[in-house]
Amino acid sequence: MTSSARQIVVRVAALHWPALLIGSACVGMALAVWVSVPSSVAIAVALVGAVAAAALDGSRRLAALALALVAVGLGWGSLRIDALERSVLAADLDRSGDARVVTLGPARTSAYSTRVLAETRSFRDRPVRERVLLKLPVGRSPPRGAILEARVRVTEPSPEQNGFDERSWLAHQGIHVVLRASDWRQVGRRGGILGLGDRLRERVERAVSRGTSGVRRGVVLGVVLGEDEDLSADARNDFRASGLYHLLAVSGQNIAFLAAGVFGLSWLLRLPRVVRELLVVLIVGAYVLAVGWQPSVIRAAVAGALASLAWVAARPRDRWHFLALGALVLEAWMPTSVLDPGFQLSFAAVAAIFVAVPRLRLVLDGYPVPSGIADALAVSCACGLVTAPILLLDFGQAPLYTVAANLLAFAAAPLVLGLGLLAALADPVSHSAAAGLAALAGWAAAWLELVARVVAGLPAARIGARSTALVALGAGGLWLALRTPRRRRAVPPRAALALACIAAATAAAWAAARPAPAWDRPAGLRVTFLDVGQGDSTLLETPSARVLVDEGPPEANVARQLTGMGIHSLSAIVLTHPQRDHVGGAADVIRRIHVAEVLDPELAASGPESREALAAARERHVPVRALRAGMSLRSGGLRLDALWPEDAGMPTEDPNQNAVVLIASYGETDVYLSADAESDVTAHLPIRPVEIMKVAHHGSEDPGLAGELRTLRPRIAVISCGLHNDYGHPRPDTLAALAASPGLVVYRTDLDGRVVIDADGGGRLDVHTRR
Repeated sequence: MTSSARQIVVRVAALHWPALLIGSACVGMALAVWVSVPSSVAIAVALVGAVAAAALDGSRRLAALALALVAVGLGWGSLRIDALERSVLAADLDRSGDARVVTLGPARTSAYSTRVLAETRSFRDRPVRERVLLKLPVGRSPPRGAILEARVRVTEPSPEQNGFDERSWLAHQGIHVVLRASDWRQVGRRGGILGLGDRLRERVERAVSRGTSGVRRGVVLGVVLGEDEDLSADARNDFRASGLYHLLAVSGQNIAFLAAGVFGLSWLLRLPRVVRELLVVLIVGAYVLAVGWQPSVIRAAVAGALASLAWVAARPRDRWHFLALGALVLEAWMPTSVLDPGFQLSFAAVAAIFVAVPRLRLVLDGYPVPSGIADALAVSCACGLVTAPILLLDFGQAPLYTVAANLLAFAAAPLVLGLGLLAALADPVSHSAAAGLAALAGWAAAWLELVARVVAGLPAARIGARSTALVALGAGGLWLALRTPRRRRAVPPRAALALACIAAATAAAWAAARPAPAWDRPAGLRVTFLDVGQGDSTLLETPSARVLVDEGPPEANVARQLTGMGIHSLSAIVLTHPQRDHVGGAADVIRRIHVAEVLDPELAASGPESREALAAARERHVPVRALRAGMSLRSGGLRLDALWPEDAGMPTEDPNQNAVVLIASYGETDVYLSADAESDVTAHLPIRPVEIMKVAHHGSEDPGLAGELRTLRPRIAVISCGLHNDYGHPRPDTLAALAASPGLVVYRTDLDGRVVIDADGGGRLDVHTRR
């Protein structure tokens, strides 16, 4: 180590030694996620470190203490993870009984079920305290903190052999069983300090609802409480693609705005400084109770409260110290927090603000940029660059225009938060005042939604790793140009800055030129039979829903085809049966496109492509739903009726015999999608006349097709198959049966390419093809 580097280390150790020691304990707890050690070993290593620290001095003493604290953290983390991995209810798997549970968060409702994190209080008349995932029938949802009595069955969290596995995601939260309730009733609300938080949250929700509705209400609740359940999948996707989703997941920014507002109001009221600081601690604590346990909130709340208490106690304040304490609190309770993208993004962003923002701010001081805009620009640039690698690693994409979007939104976000909270404060005194304040918050929220929608609609709003590398290259050139000392610059600083900006803009333009155009929203129903070669992939679109039935083979690159159509989110995808030509591209679709849900028949038969798709769903935390005969699903005016399969079948059975058979309906237009299930299966199903059908099994020979056509009476039939395929599809007998059906027009993806059918929900059908 050089002398200058040694001096830097000594200086950092002298200034930030508390943060370094706390960080050492955090590192130990993080290591416990992957390495478990017995308590005796951890204690022995900690004692050795403590003895060494007593015998040493200076930086060596600090290093010995850090080693001791790593051992302490590793030991504590191992104990916590062992405790989190224990499950009392695991011994009751597949047993049913009466349970009493308390909901721990807001319920998330889909067309298929209501899911809420909960804690059991009793099961089968015996006391049990264990966190669970509670699945309720579709319908009304319980509020946070509700005490429920329900008839439940204890199940594993979607075992992998059945095709849908939430195990690892739930295990990170200390949850190992799912309670499936057949019926439930609310019998009370939890009390104590957590009950107070529930009541505060409901007060905010009630006040906001007095003056807002629809997407405005959803955005206001998202900014104030981190509650995005009321927003549509499209709206959530717009916020993600624009880089504004952090506004909907209560962050440290909320705590900072709240603390600044309370402090400023207290100053206007001429309250003493001690009272102001203590009031900040009290209000921030109440806000944390209302919002709930979220990494960014806990981190910021710990930092803000400690900063105020440090002033009251006349102690020095070190922001790195407070940041480390926030991590310590989170990891001490849940060591697996380090695996949570929210934890990673929160701490990375704050570290970037500490390190990079002051330097960027100094650079901007030499330019005619207003102070507020310069601050927002510096924060957006620093946070955007630091969080992009985390987003790429966890989600496969990063927002390109996040700096511009955050600049446009920076003034509106604190308005939404402040007005929303003021509405809650005013509500007990005057409902009219609360409604007025909430309405003002709604107008500011409308601006945020507009910014998110417009920015998300720009070309290349979200880019992958390769394009991100090019943009980073341009930004790196900008940084080097600004960092080079004046005496060594070959060109004037403004010229260097201009060149670097041009390089960054060129990289961004190159990335923007490649991706998809904006989505062409249909007026009614649009059915697109994608050209995937020898395989199947059918896209159903309405003005507010997009469902993909099968995803073709991997080489068809359905994900790229969809982004080329401007589609970056899907309401659902259907895995009809585990065969490569139907679900080979599903994993790529899940990783590259926001998918709200995966519908899977959970067949006993399986395949590598199906398993990969379900693994991708687990990685992205995409819920997987069982799809069986008799289910009717609705989304955006589209109705899906599942006619088959009735059960999982046998592991050795041909998956074609149990492939999903659907009828999709929009108004008076019906579409029959039978995957590879031929007439020997469908002859026994309640099929009915339809307007559009996909010919089963790529036009394979099907002796019962003629009889099926007499029942279906379609106007348009589409065969999805590959040009000159090895199977001879479509077979001559199949073509003959189709030709004999009166008034039927047949299209083939091997000859016609992509087949697009637009329907108005009445009788009109318009067909377009594209090679």
